[in-house]
Amino acid sequence: MDQMTAGRKERVERVKDQFFGRERLMREIVAGVLAVPQPASVSLVGSKLAGKSRLLAHLASPQGPLRSAELADWRPLPFREAERVLVLLVDCDWHEARGDLLGHIAGRLADLLAQATIDLAGEPEGEPGRRIGQVGRRLSRLGYRLVLLLDNFDILLEQELLTPETVDALRPLAREVGLVIATEQPLHDLDRDLAASPLFNVMTQLFVGLLETEAARQWLAAYRARFPAMTQIEEPLLQWTGNHPYLLYRLDDILSEVQGMLGPDGRICAEELPLVRLRLAEHGRLLFVTFWRTLHNPPRRIDPARLMGVVERLVAGKLRVDQVERNQISTLNWLINQSMVIYNQQSYRLFSPLFGEFLANRLARAAALAARTQAAPTPLAHDALYAQLTKTESALLRYFQSHSHAVITPEQLLADVWKRPDASPRRVQEAIRRLRLELAQVSPPIGTIENERGQGYRFIPAST
Repeated sequence: MDQMTAGRKERVERVKDQFFGRERLMREIVAGVLAVPQPASVSLVGSKLAGKSRLLAHLASPQGPLRSAELADWRPLPFREAERVLVLLVDCDWHEARGDLLGHIAGRLADLLAQATIDLAGEPEGEPGRRIGQVGRRLSRLGYRLVLLLDNFDILLEQELLTPETVDALRPLAREVGLVIATEQPLHDLDRDLAASPLFNVMTQLFVGLLETEAARQWLAAYRARFPAMTQIEEPLLQWTGNHPYLLYRLDDILSEVQGMLGPDGRICAEELPLVRLRLAEHGRLLFVTFWRTLHNPPRRIDPARLMGVVERLVAGKLRVDQVERNQISTLNWLINQSMVIYNQQSYRLFSPLFGEFLANRLARAAALAARTQAAPTPLAHDALYAQLTKTESALLRYFQSHSHAVITPEQLLADVWKRPDASPRRVQEAIRRLRLELAQVSPPIGTIENERGQGYRFIPAST
């Protein structure tokens, strides 16, 4: 690689590592977790791929507002010195965190204190939760503030790993430690009883949605260092990405890919817009499929039929404010929280026309499948289902059908279906969640997969 090529690559990597927007959100978080004399706790809610993990990583980094010298004026006076704030980022989806959250936090915290060379006048003692509390109190007395960022916190709820003992241990920590938990859905949609508990019912709820338009423009402008002709295509890209951080992030790979097709002397300009649009739709497929699955698994408070009715209306075109019915308001709010819908000029619309095209195709396929399954005998309907399942999902469904009514453990499924007995049980959970969404759309029904709490799963054929 010559020096010029290496320089261009370094510039692109720096752009990819930059953080754009979210200033209002970060200011609220900083003000809460560093509040004097007692910190506030924050519940950060955002759909998958909306940028929650990226936001938390930025907050924990030396460049983020909790630790940056340049952003010291964001912080209350006692914490203007960056050394006064200790930030611990924990991914609750890590194996160690899932197995023992408090023990994992206590171990990581000990490492953090060792790196910061802070003398707490003695080692903390007792159970992990008690040790964390002792550290938090001692740090407070010394004029420090510990901020604990818990990413993917909903994993603990979905896999029933959050014990009452853990909740009881976390509650007193909130008086000394700035606590931020990140989930894909609001806590009251995940677990009503937990959301009403003293630890969580006082949390400030903040939503991580689409980026501000100005931040999206800054992100696009940052690519000009390598792609000078970007100015010719920035407006269409702004419309197609819909201010979604995932699509803006993927543009790095898309533009590099298109540039490679044009050759070293080619320049990405307006003539290449159809190709860029084509590749953006393909790279965005993971996001769109994730949204599609979310639409088929809404919280209990959202009526599925009403939800799909609103989606079909939005696919047809923008929905004016005066066209919204009262019973559609909560559905629209939920779609906005999921970063699927935006409000603009007295109307609601899908955040990106590319997503609208994806939904139109999926809805048409679903309608065609429903028509075929109603007109054909049941075996053909089942064949149509298998044709749209992935290889793993097909194997999983056949395995369940051959073991109908029997309780099957995740470990058994990993060994017999995946042939990987040492893999994470989350792999099973995600596949079953997707398979349930597909089964829910089959007519006539095949059967259902039921949870046997603490044991595994049981397939109940529709005929029984």
